[in-house]
Amino acid sequence: MIPSVTDIEVSINKLGEVELDLREDGKLVSARVLSEGTLRILGLLALVGAQEPPTLIGFEEPENGIHPRRIRRIARFLEARMILEDVQFIVTTHSSLLPDLIPPESLYVCRKVNGNTEIEPFNMMHIGPLWQKSDIEMALEDEDALSPSERILRGDFDA
Repeated sequence: MIPSVTDIEVSINKLGEVELDLREDGKLVSARVLSEGTLRILGLLALVGAQEPPTLIGFEEPENGIHPRRIRRIARFLEARMILEDVQFIVTTHSSLLPDLIPPESLYVCRKVNGNTEIEPFNMMHIGPLWQKSDIEMALEDEDALSPSERILRGDFDA
């Protein structure tokens, strides 16, 4: 999940507090200076890596603090854990990318209607015709029409 991390060290400091350090590219880095996204991923890994992992995990907005190109890795990880370890995830998102990476039968739409929360299975009628993958691919073919964020997401600037 975090390719540059090769080790995690846990210790107790002089005040009796638990200290967490990551070894990244050979250097020890304190958890106190890690990004929110890295801490969120470490928390998720700790949950699913437990000897007796929970059967239900809630994960709010996994895209927060995560580079958009890593969202695919998170989706694959969640799906693999769901299948291999019989773990159910309830994931909320505002990401426009994450729903594309989840099987449609696993998606639900939650919204407030007249002060009440309604939850219903996702269907294409919620989005409209622009959701169709062929329409999106056609729109992305014209590089001049793409915004910088769309080009970053597509990977145009990766080495």
